[in-house]
Amino acid sequence: MSDRAAESPPPEEQSGKQLNDTPGTGKGIDDSTNKKENNQSVLDNLTSNPKGPLEDEVTKKFAKTTKPE
Repeated sequence: MSDRAAESPPPEEQSGKQLNDTPGTGKGIDDSTNKKENNQSVLDNLTSNPKGPLEDEVTKKFAKTTKPE
């Protein structure tokens, strides 16, 4: 096992991406034209506190009734 296994290669052996190439633009590949409208529609449909799976049963169980039927 070599002692250099985890080290970077010396500069004369590095590829262009490691040494000379310019960095990317950082813009990614998402070219959605109406992203703002899509995000707003998703945001408008969110609830602040979504209903839990047993919330209806708890409401029924603890509902006040005046007379049993």
